[in-house]
Amino acid sequence: MKGLVFDLQRYSIHDGPGIRTVVFLKGCPLDCPWCCNPESQNPEQELEFRSSLCQQCGTCISVCPSTAINLNVQIDPLEKIDRSLCTLCEACIQACPSRALRISGTWMETSDVLAQCLKDADTYRRSGGGITLSGGEPLYQPDFSLDLLQSFYNRNIHTAMETTGYAPWDTIEAFLPVTDLFLFDIKHTNPEKHNQLTGVPNTLILENLVKLCQNSATVVIRFPVIPGLNDDDENILAIMKIATDNGINQIHLMPYHQFGREKYRRLGRSYPLETNPLFGKQADLLYRLEKIHTMYTQHGIDCQVGG
Repeated sequence: MKGLVFDLQRYSIHDGPGIRTVVFLKGCPLDCPWCCNPESQNPEQELEFRSSLCQQCGTCISVCPSTAINLNVQIDPLEKIDRSLCTLCEACIQACPSRALRISGTWMETSDVLAQCLKDADTYRRSGGGITLSGGEPLYQPDFSLDLLQSFYNRNIHTAMETTGYAPWDTIEAFLPVTDLFLFDIKHTNPEKHNQLTGVPNTLILENLVKLCQNSATVVIRFPVIPGLNDDDENILAIMKIATDNGINQIHLMPYHQFGREKYRRLGRSYPLETNPLFGKQADLLYRLEKIHTMYTQHGIDCQVGG
């Protein structure tokens, strides 16, 4: 089985218990403007351009067979590559002396991922860790994701999957026997606002969450706290109600950050929240997180900031 992987992060202490390896898969049906992994959204391989490494030597221009690279070596990085012309032939990557160009996304066999991760099998067992699939959305590559988790589960390695829950129930149901932990994102509980923020409705997502709990899955809710977009009291309380109604006793608050901002430029894209006046006010965000944390813990929910 083969899938498209854009990162494999060893020795992670997030995204599940213990020390883990997180396998990041490409492709996501949601389009969240705060996404810190924009390279995960497109289900296809993409060309990245790191302008900070570029020596402006022009070598890439001379070798590009489709004239996709702008002749002006000093042009804005967002306009450097005409991605509608780029065929991902990798000629520019091979020619670049400073490694400013690279392909995001590598096709890997299940056996390749397994071989990489099993190097740390003793670490998983000693720490109570394991493997987590993330993305993107692992359910966007369901066959590959299922094959991966099955392979690790059969070796008694703890398995987890971070998911938006946006997939047909029969797809998710197939993961129940081989997934020890579902890290389930809830962006917004209001259907219209969820659609506005992510490009998809949340009806299917919330239905799948209920079904997971009805099938005795271990679920942790992940709530990305985005100032001014989903941190209103109504949404905060609604998420708490969903948790208590479904017997979920853990919520992870995922603070907004801008660590992925530069990644958008590498892909020739503008950062969607660049002009939002509510961002960058770290003190306000910390105050808000503390307030939500206090509210949830007072209602008996095991709440933590971060994953």
